[in-house]
Amino acid sequence: MRIAHLSDLHVADRRRYPRNGFAAKDCDRHSARLAKGLLSALKDAAVDHLVVTGDLTLSSEASEFERVAELLRPWAEKGKLTVVPGNHDVWTGEAVRSGRFLRSIGPDGRGMRRAASPYPLAVLLSADVVLVALDSARHGEKPFETPGRLGGTQLATAREMVREHAKEGRAVLLALHHHLVLPPERVPSDACVARMPLADADKVVRLVAEMPVAAVLHGHRHCAFRVDLPGASGPTPVLCAGSASRVADEPVRRARAYLYEVDRSGVRGVEALVASVE
Repeated sequence: MRIAHLSDLHVADRRRYPRNGFAAKDCDRHSARLAKGLLSALKDAAVDHLVVTGDLTLSSEASEFERVAELLRPWAEKGKLTVVPGNHDVWTGEAVRSGRFLRSIGPDGRGMRRAASPYPLAVLLSADVVLVALDSARHGEKPFETPGRLGGTQLATAREMVREHAKEGRAVLLALHHHLVLPPERVPSDACVARMPLADADKVVRLVAEMPVAAVLHGHRHCAFRVDLPGASGPTPVLCAGSASRVADEPVRRARAYLYEVDRSGVRGVEALVASVE
């Protein structure tokens, strides 16, 4: 099957800023037009399912979630969408208390009446492939410094999900927002690589080493990269989609989406769709 992966749309409502630690000019780092173009291209690419790994909004404003819901509506209506939250989607205490991400978007883009976390969530994509969606987004009083975290309960449940579906002969993909590891190379604008890491990344790395995980999909870093981790049955690709809306000159930071060919044996092919420079 063909799975699309994009991340870090950072849809902003410029009218709302300055607010939440951001100035109006911060909205210009991302372009909704670039994200729309990529989503349009994916419609023509015979995609079976779309995975969005968080940071849908700039700072979790209600109007930003409304705009994201409209962007993703065609995928949600067809039942071809899985979404996990990012740190920017729980940026404010108000957004967290109201369950804004879950009520507006939720795990399938259609929102939830009751804001009760469904993660970890096993999404059966086909008879041969399952996606385990995880929530690593955590709110803190200092959002620029708050690390992501999965927590012991979520990790234990995810481990059992992996075990169960692997026994059925399915390829298991994990999806979360935060990165597990960083590649050795750096890009000039990636100066704050230690900011907001995944606090329990080592636990996920251990899960990958001990359980048959076909791939890990994530975002958070606004540059695209792949790192292969030692896995239970060979190297496991950890795939960062970068940002689907970033306005940047550096090639690895240009807005993009990814297409993965996946069968029960794992990820068989990776293709990048890079947006045209504005």
